[in-house]
Amino acid sequence: MKIKLLATTALLVLASDMAFALDPVRIEQRCEDDSISTAQGLGRNEWAKKCTHISPRTYDYNVFDDWGNQRSRVYYPSFYKPNNFDDWFRAPTAKAGSCNLGVHTAMISCLSSCYTPDQKLLFAEGELAIYDAFSRRVSRIVTLSDDAELDNIAYTVRNVDAYSESVKDVIHRILEIKTRDGGSLKVTLNHPLLISTGHMKNAEDIHIGDSLITESGDFDEILSIEEVEFYGKVYNVRPDSDGADGVSLNGQIVVAQGFLSGSMYYQNTGANHVNRLLLRDSLPDDLI
Repeated sequence: MKIKLLATTALLVLASDMAFALDPVRIEQRCEDDSISTAQGLGRNEWAKKCTHISPRTYDYNVFDDWGNQRSRVYYPSFYKPNNFDDWFRAPTAKAGSCNLGVHTAMISCLSSCYTPDQKLLFAEGELAIYDAFSRRVSRIVTLSDDAELDNIAYTVRNVDAYSESVKDVIHRILEIKTRDGGSLKVTLNHPLLISTGHMKNAEDIHIGDSLITESGDFDEILSIEEVEFYGKVYNVRPDSDGADGVSLNGQIVVAQGFLSGSMYYQNTGANHVNRLLLRDSLPDDLI
């Protein structure tokens, strides 16, 4: 079995006078290099709309869902030089920023988050640091089973569909979460985690006093959340949970540092499921 580096739908890249398909692997990597928080994403969208780099319609799509509610994780534009994707610049994240793009007039849309390379995920062969699994292209990962419930946690082993790695070493804003029972987890601000209510929440929206769900199904209260800077690359993984009825949402929940965590799917294609109730009873996907 061949594991892809990334399994996402090819995105449309917009320039001033053309549209063309760009390698989704490179898009994902760029978005990790230009990773920003939800609050910063709102600021960048305000800036881009003010400067007419995006249209009001694009702004509305990036910031609001189909019902007019603000997205829990907004899409945001990232800019690069046409015909040279490696030449890019970090656009402002505040409305007051300068509108000058210089030569960086081509644009992609981003929504991403990841683990630091030392974070351990549960694979079929046991716990492995995400960097080691990525380097070895480990092909089997443990996820929730399709019939797992909040009071009846159960697991299965699935194939790995894709890994992602950011393009180069950059500074990332990381949340280091520590729990009452001695657990710890380091993720980017918009990384989705499953909490004790059964909801998937972005790390930046989780608070002291909330509880993560452990591998055994127990609740572990969060005692501290500290924002730190990490210089390097970040990584993620997507299990293969596609079936006849579509993607299994449970199959995109993995075990990271002993806690239930959303995969790459919840940071891209399935981002609309963040802040929704995912794990209570065996809910049909069309009720979620």
